[in-house]
Amino acid sequence: MSALPSNVFLFSIDLEDVRDFIPAGHQYREAVPVNTLKYLDWLDKINAKATFFIVGKTARDYHDLIREIIRRGHETACHTDTHVHLTRTTPDAFRKDCESFLTTMTGLGATSVKGFRAPTFSMTEQSKWAYGVLREFGFTYSSSVLPSANPLFGWPEFKGEGMYDGIYELPMNIGTWPVKVPFGGGVYFRFFPSFILNTQARNTFSKGRAVLSYFHPYDVDTDQERFMHPHMNNNPVLNWLMYVNRSKVFAKAESLMRSSGATIMRYDQYLAAKMPTHE
Repeated sequence: MSALPSNVFLFSIDLEDVRDFIPAGHQYREAVPVNTLKYLDWLDKINAKATFFIVGKTARDYHDLIREIIRRGHETACHTDTHVHLTRTTPDAFRKDCESFLTTMTGLGATSVKGFRAPTFSMTEQSKWAYGVLREFGFTYSSSVLPSANPLFGWPEFKGEGMYDGIYELPMNIGTWPVKVPFGGGVYFRFFPSFILNTQARNTFSKGRAVLSYFHPYDVDTDQERFMHPHMNNNPVLNWLMYVNRSKVFAKAESLMRSSGATIMRYDQYLAAKMPTHE
């Protein structure tokens, strides 16, 4: 394993179909394949490999897309089988969820799935029992905690990156003033200007930490129809933010990398380089 770069940008995509989470969602156009290919082609252009946290249902809907992700050398990780929040399931139901997901991915050619991300960062004090279940199924790491207060899910008392019941947790970065949110992904990354994102990234790197990110197919979908996204509480202002700056994701990511000398890595390869005994 090569030496760990000094500034690591853990670029990741939560591969899910937003249409599955809204009423009558499949009346809208299919967009997961074309937008995922945008990520794949951009990663090829900059010669980088990333991690795709995949929903099992999405994998079953798009077999060829999953095979293409694997073919291009990216890591496939788990975003649950049906995108159920951990706070709304039970250990037995979660075991069945993990089993179904792994069966799907094995059938599509994924030889080793080690990573997990809880939907909507729903790993909290209430749902931390999930670490034990993940360990049972051979997972070794998670990136499922938002270590701050949040209107949806958050774990403000979380103690920081490290081992939790046999699983290595990589929590999202929370920015410093004026950000104080997970600046590295989704709507936050799209909303804040590059000079703020780049400053937050450099601050994170100066502490010896990687910058974690999360994006979705819709984050680069400039042609998506207007509809109310899930978890917006029918708030038109919040929903407006879901469409902001979708055309700028790749340019902002490249700006962050230029500003800080960051290198994109797969999560599994980052952990293997950081912790040679990690498997």
